[in-house]
Amino acid sequence: MQSFDTPPPARKVGAGRGWRWCVEAFYIVREQPLTWVLLTLVYLMIHFVINLVPFIGGLIGAIIGPVFAGAFVMAARKSERGEELELADLFAGFRLMPGPLLQVGAIFFALMAAAMLIVGMAGVSTGVMSGMASGHLAIDAKPAAAGGFVALLLLVMSLVMFVVSLSYWFAPSLVALENVSPWQAIQASLRAGLSNWLPMLVAGLVLGLLLIPAMLTLGLGLLLWCPIAFVTAYTSWKDVFGQPQPAAQ
Repeated sequence: MQSFDTPPPARKVGAGRGWRWCVEAFYIVREQPLTWVLLTLVYLMIHFVINLVPFIGGLIGAIIGPVFAGAFVMAARKSERGEELELADLFAGFRLMPGPLLQVGAIFFALMAAAMLIVGMAGVSTGVMSGMASGHLAIDAKPAAAGGFVALLLLVMSLVMFVVSLSYWFAPSLVALENVSPWQAIQASLRAGLSNWLPMLVAGLVLGLLLIPAMLTLGLGLLLWCPIAFVTAYTSWKDVFGQPQPAAQ
C-alpha cells in the first residue's frame, strides 16, 4: 500500500501575490516557450478527442484532468531548475502517480456534482416558494421579482463553485510534488484556498482578462494562455506551501 506524507502547513499571502503568481508563471513559460506550446497543443488534442466519446467523454476528461495538471506542475519545477523539457513530461503523471491523481479528479468531480445538485435543489425549492409568494404581487412586480431571484441564484451558484474550486486548485500540486494523499490534498487545498481567497480571486481575474485576447486570436492564444494558467498553479503552490526553488541562472 502506498504511503503518503502529511500536507505541509499553508502560508497566508497578500492579495497582490495573485498577480505575481501569473507574472512568475509567464517568466517560467518564457524560458522554453516552444516546448510549452507543444505540450499544450498535444494536451488540447487529447482533451478534444476524449470529449468526442459519447456520454462519458466529459467524465473521463474531468477525472484525468488532475493527471495532466500534475504533469504541468512537475514540468514547471523541472523548467525552473534549468532542465530541458520534453514531450514525455506531459505524461509524467501517468508514469509516476496515476492512481492518486485520478482519485483527485474523481473526488473533485463528485464534490462539484454534489454542489450543483444542492444548489439546483435549493433553487427549485426557493423558486416554488417565490412563485407562491409572487401570486400575491402586482403583475408589474412579477418580472422584477423573477429577475431578482435568477440573479440571486446565479450569485449563490458562483460562490459555491468558487469555494468548491478552491478544494482543487492546490490538490494536484500537493499530490505530485508533496506526495500527499488525494483526500488530504483536497482538504489542505480547501483550507489554503479559504485563507488565500483574495489572491486566488486576483489570479483568477488576471487569467480571465488574459483569456480575452487569447480567444480573439481564433484560439491560437490558448497555446500560451493554457501553460501560463497551469504554471500559475505551480507558482501559487510554491508561494503558499512549498519551499522556493533556486531559479536557473
